[in-house]
Amino acid sequence: MTEQQGRVTGEQGRVAREQGQVAREQGQVAREQGQVTGGQGRLFRFLIYGLVLASSAAQYAVVPILPVYAHRFGLSGLQQGMVLGATGLATLAVSLPAGVLSDRFGARRLTLWAGWLMSVALFAQALAGSFPVLLVARLGFGVGFAMVWTAGLAWLTEAAPGGPGLGGTVASAGAGSVVGPALAGAAVQYFGLVSPFLAVAAGFAALTLALGLLRIRATAPAARMGTSLRAAAADRRTIVAAVAIVAAGGTTGVAALLVPAGLHAAGAPPGQIGLVFAAAGVLFVVASTLTTAAGRRAVSVPVVMAGLLALALGLSPAIVTAAPLALVAMQCATTAARSVLWTVSYPLAADGSERSGAGLGVVMGLLNGVWAATVLLGPLAAGLAADWLSAQAVFGLTAAACLALLAVTVLVAGPCAARPGWPACRATTSSRAANSCRAGAGAGTADRPGQARERLTARGRRGNG
Repeated sequence: MTEQQGRVTGEQGRVAREQGQVAREQGQVAREQGQVTGGQGRLFRFLIYGLVLASSAAQYAVVPILPVYAHRFGLSGLQQGMVLGATGLATLAVSLPAGVLSDRFGARRLTLWAGWLMSVALFAQALAGSFPVLLVARLGFGVGFAMVWTAGLAWLTEAAPGGPGLGGTVASAGAGSVVGPALAGAAVQYFGLVSPFLAVAAGFAALTLALGLLRIRATAPAARMGTSLRAAAADRRTIVAAVAIVAAGGTTGVAALLVPAGLHAAGAPPGQIGLVFAAAGVLFVVASTLTTAAGRRAVSVPVVMAGLLALALGLSPAIVTAAPLALVAMQCATTAARSVLWTVSYPLAADGSERSGAGLGVVMGLLNGVWAATVLLGPLAAGLAADWLSAQAVFGLTAAACLALLAVTVLVAGPCAARPGWPACRATTSSRAANSCRAGAGAGTADRPGQARERLTARGRRGNG
């Protein structure tokens, strides 16, 4: 018995030594690929999150002070709409090209370019003396915004894969959307129209300079644009992530148009309406932070399905009645559901990119293009429907659309689990694709200690090839 226990103890010691060797090899490969850990990794994530927060704050900062611009430059309603829509339009046009350039020239380089571009654009906006200069500045900011949300997220995924990762960017953006308008309104009231944009321009310059000094490189995937697009179109995770963004972005546009109109018709003053959206913004940040804290457990297709169902159910109060309290409850419930969908969608698509072999920059660009399209088309579709139907009917159609997207997600996610031959499971451009789909079908086996080194080294060769 003692001899048998000795053999067991020896075997456990051997396994522990092999696991330690694998951990050391993984760390060495991570260093070779330019990945960062420890304090440097936390600093890197902090700077990227700061860039995302500042970009979101600057995007929404123009909303409360648009009447000031309208008065100063004599803007028509169409021109005000052009100023508000410039960021979304530039993002729609630039996201996919920015992803291609990120894969071609490196996510680090493009992110730094974006930071400097947004700093210059906001400086130009602060000094704008006419509508054309203001519009060009907002378009330039939109180009940088698209680049940060494409190349910046790709750089974060490649260089610092551990920790909260991509989920933290959504929480940062939510915080920026809450803080930006509030601080911009106060700054304009007490210090003038120039002050908020000069301050944010200086912030972008400082963040970009600090990121440039870190000397953290990002690996560039070998896949070309055509190959990446085909791989992304065949990957179920990327498709599900895009569906989540369509649902979240579309319902945002509907709520942004109909909730203020309904509350105003009920006699609510602008201050109270703003308070409702501020409270919903706080819920967005809290829900995104909690989702991020859940880690990899939250990055899954079933979580997206649950988010879509919660989004559809959250619309029900505004379907039943047009009372102000129902609109407030609907706005808060749907904002929390949208936060979960947005927080999960980007890391889910990044997983899909790794498994299918699609270029990460192209995948991030596709998602941001989808987001920009919903920002532009969502309010237009809601406005057109509201011209013919009641607000309750529009909310009902929106809930039906969410349920339809849930059905699409079930159809997309189902075949891979049932049939490993589904296109996403046949991706051959990534050495991990076959292992992942076999594991999903129940045939996965534990890796031998030497296999981790082989897989990680192969990934490094692909990234630097």
